Amino acid sequence: MSRLIVLSNRVKMPDNNPMAGGLAVALQDILTGNSVIWMGWNGDIFDSSDSGEINSFSNYKQAAIASPRMQGAHTEVTYMTTALTTRQYQHFYCGFANNVLWPMLHEQPELINQAQEDYAGYQDVNRLFAQQLKSIIQPDDVIWVHDYHFLSVAYHCKKLGIKNRIGFFLHIPFAPLAFWQRLAQSCELIKHLAHYDVLGTQTQQDKAHCLAVFQHYLKDSLLEDNVLEDSLAKNSLLDFLPINVLYSKQPVTRAHTASGTQLKLHLELKPQHALIINAYPIGVNVTKIQQQVSHVFSPLSLSSIKHIQNNDTVKPISQRIIAVDRIDYSKGLLERFSGYRDFLQQYPAYQNRLQLLQIACPSRLDLSTYQRLYKEVKQAVYNVNQQFSPNTDSWQAIDYSEEVLSHETVITAFCQSDIGWVNSLQDGMNLVAKEYIAAQNPDNPGVLMLSRYAGAAEQMQAAVIIDPHQPKSIIEGLKAALIMPLGERKSRYQALLQGLQQDNLHAWQQSFLDDLYLDNLYDNKKYQTDSDSPEAVQMSGS
Repeated sequence: MSRLIVLSNRVKMPDNNPMAGGLAVALQDILTGNSVIWMGWNGDIFDSSDSGEINSFSNYKQAAIASPRMQGAHTEVTYMTTALTTRQYQHFYCGFANNVLWPMLHEQPELINQAQEDYAGYQDVNRLFAQQLKSIIQPDDVIWVHDYHFLSVAYHCKKLGIKNRIGFFLHIPFAPLAFWQRLAQSCELIKHLAHYDVLGTQTQQDKAHCLAVFQHYLKDSLLEDNVLEDSLAKNSLLDFLPINVLYSKQPVTRAHTASGTQLKLHLELKPQHALIINAYPIGVNVTKIQQQVSHVFSPLSLSSIKHIQNNDTVKPISQRIIAVDRIDYSKGLLERFSGYRDFLQQYPAYQNRLQLLQIACPSRLDLSTYQRLYKEVKQAVYNVNQQFSPNTDSWQAIDYSEEVLSHETVITAFCQSDIGWVNSLQDGMNLVAKEYIAAQNPDNPGVLMLSRYAGAAEQMQAAVIIDPHQPKSIIEGLKAALIMPLGERKSRYQALLQGLQQDNLHAWQQSFLDDLYLDNLYDNKKYQTDSDSPEAVQMSGS
């Protein structure tokens, strides 16, 4: 039986502890009920300098509830995790991943801070996980690697002789060529990325950036470029697939049907290699979110939620805005507070009537950039509240919380808020935008105010689209959202919800695996000989 092995930096263990970060939560949601191995870092750090210890992997297996399409098949999830050494944590995680790749891919090159050993440490950890994959791989297994921590894993797998299909999905933006060119290791990293069989981005724009970067760095390796039909058009191949418990033969309706692009490459480790590059916009589990909030579609106030319960003397708030973010410079928190302050100054009638609930999760505080940002965020909140509500026993302009909340608690807060505000300066997708819409009461939905720079904006044009770099755009967008009539709110909500239902979380999973599994067979049957190949288009080397 073909197994799916998933590799991500963090693994969400099957416990009740909330976890910040959409990637691990999303993966947990789709992997439940399927026989898979989920591999990654367990979050622990150990000092190997004294003991001489090396990384060891531990396994935890949990039986999973089979979904209806599984027809009673026995399934389980195996969690395979390891701790990182202090050195690995410093150079791989803090160093190259988050001090180099994260700012570069988010188009913030001025924040890149690379130590001499960071890149070697990054490659060491990518090689470590490739070696672990080699130790457990079976002939029919397929590997699905996630995010910027593991750009080089496929390359190291191929060097170790692994011939299995390997897919890669980037959850954050794929930066334009100009930003890759500022990084000395970019050429090697792109050559490593080319060893994947399927490379997925969040948006069509990211896909275009990816193709341009590959064309630049691999111009001497590119043989030809084929535009493929959408993978779902290959339904005739379904009966020949290896048995895979993750794959469903049930049709999936998708709004996103843009075709992928195949690059034929001459690589040192594989002279004739086919790489599929496509956009697979990640979604949310709409049904699950709607079930979580079905019991709270009532005029309850957010103050009834335990984690944000205010003093009993606080006067009722007329309208509430909610924002949920990690404290990261890509999220536009400082721009949000500044724009909100400007709005309250321009429209003083909203003072004492409007409140911004900011749920902010500190992260990466081992890095100086994040330490500085954390202090700036706290100071900005204090300044706004001091300006408009110096008496803390009365109305506060910003209700600020750093508590890591359960997913259900956050979803409940979404459905009880009048506006959901996503203010990203650069984002791969930003699932908060999609979760906010999924959580709304159809009879009285709130309004999504969405940054044009969030990946979600490519699909969610019925939101109130704003430019967080333009204070006037924020003010106008906020005013429009606050006064929007019920009929328009319902119309926008229905349009957005329809998109979420079509491009939901499981459709994202299946569309990627369609290409990872189906194109394996399609490649073997259709592209082995020139006579079987579709007409190719020569890619320019310039």
